[in-house]
Amino acid sequence: MYFAWFLYIALILGLYFLSRIIVKYYIDPAESYNFAINSICLSFTVSMICILMVPIDVFVTSHPNDVISTLHQPINKYFIREVFIYLYIGLLFITFVILPFNYFYSEERALNYDNDFDLDLSEKRLSSKIIRSAKQTVYFIGFICVLLISGLVFNPEVNYNNSAKLEWVKTMFDVDHLGEQAISFCISIILTFGFCLWVIYGSYGLTALPFQLIKGARSLEEEKSQVDNDLAKIREKYRTIQEKYQKNSSKISKGDQKTLTNLKRKERFLNLKNEKIIELETQTKSLQTIFKIISPFRIIIGMICLCFSVLIFSSLALTTYDKITNSQCGFQCGYLIQEKTLLNPIDTLYVYSSYYFPLDYLFFFIFTLYIFICTLYGIIKCGIIFLKGFEIKKEQTQPSSLFIVAAILNISILVVCNQLMTLCPQYATFGNQHYYDIRTRQQSLCTLEAVSKVEAKFICQMTNLSTFYNKISLGYPMFAVIFFLANASFLGLSTFMIFIFMCKKKTSQIDVSEDDELEDESKSLINI
Repeated sequence: MYFAWFLYIALILGLYFLSRIIVKYYIDPAESYNFAINSICLSFTVSMICILMVPIDVFVTSHPNDVISTLHQPINKYFIREVFIYLYIGLLFITFVILPFNYFYSEERALNYDNDFDLDLSEKRLSSKIIRSAKQTVYFIGFICVLLISGLVFNPEVNYNNSAKLEWVKTMFDVDHLGEQAISFCISIILTFGFCLWVIYGSYGLTALPFQLIKGARSLEEEKSQVDNDLAKIREKYRTIQEKYQKNSSKISKGDQKTLTNLKRKERFLNLKNEKIIELETQTKSLQTIFKIISPFRIIIGMICLCFSVLIFSSLALTTYDKITNSQCGFQCGYLIQEKTLLNPIDTLYVYSSYYFPLDYLFFFIFTLYIFICTLYGIIKCGIIFLKGFEIKKEQTQPSSLFIVAAILNISILVVCNQLMTLCPQYATFGNQHYYDIRTRQQSLCTLEAVSKVEAKFICQMTNLSTFYNKISLGYPMFAVIFFLANASFLGLSTFMIFIFMCKKKTSQIDVSEDDELEDESKSLINI
């Protein structure tokens, strides 16, 4: 077991350094400071650890008779439950305390700060900035406390006694005394917001990243040729308008004056783009050669990523359809199904690989890391859609933007944990647990309905993850329906994006916007 601890610590350190590489790649060096970098890396690492505890939860729950202990601590279902509680508390503390404080502090720090000379020109002391940031964080936490109080007084009345078909639900869960209502209600609110983010960023990332890898970006030679052609067309139009009024010696019309202004603006934009191309050509000639060499491998990696996305999409679609057609209680129990009737590829892969633990952990890690990277890719490409002025660019990103990205990823991880109940329901609920079915006289996989049977009541044990999220669905059916509709929206938006990216041409690798043009124009005016 000491070797297992060593591997787990190595995994955590690996995740931390991977996070550090990502943060260093995007954060503006002039605006970065150690506390900001470490906070974001800690956030990424803890969020990944939360979801990577799921295979361990499944393994311990599936082997209740195997006594596992390390460091004088028995590793059982109750220990894993405590670990989950501490991890979730830590994740929520980072998301709603540490990251907001860092955000407010970075905004205070950015006021009257001279990046060129690395000097703080404001009259505020460091202590006053920290106090002001702490006050703003307290106000933010106060809003979260309002949700907590709302959860305390919110007492849904769900009637499970109208149908004998729901007896298995009453047997499985304490529906009359759900408890922990405040925490469940707040988590449900967070998940509702998180599903909105997951539908947008998750669906975009899972579809855009594979196609981006397969199609690639336009080469610098293609970019240069396109810019030269566009510049030639603009100058030709400009020359035509000038010759028109030089021959007649008449006053230029307002329409043509506006056209000339637009042409000048486009010319400045293309010249700026041309400068970027020349800069890239001088800096990355060796890199361009390397990219050409590894281009076939990029396509292979893109095809593998596309297979992952198809597996995730198909698994979510099959389970969603299964819930629609086979849930006996529908809205009343959050579309829970007694047992799956359709073959789910990811669920089947996890269940059968769980017989050879840690093989399932390896598969789970690969898929989880892929979802994490796709979500991050979606945030970077789409931007923070509900806030203007927060852009994610290489070595140009403000710390405040990365704090928001970290918070979005943390909330998305909570959503992904919930999505596991749809992505791989059998694995996330029971793993590979079996019981002897008296009616069929053979070993059968444990299901929710089987727990109400005498022969399976004490054999089939649910994981901590499924118990928590199913209690939310049962305690608050309204949220369960919202999650279900959000999942359907995710599938619909993903399908729509697949057709878009199939028809989309190669993207440009020159990242120049109109804001860069205006900034460049302002600098030239200042130099004059």
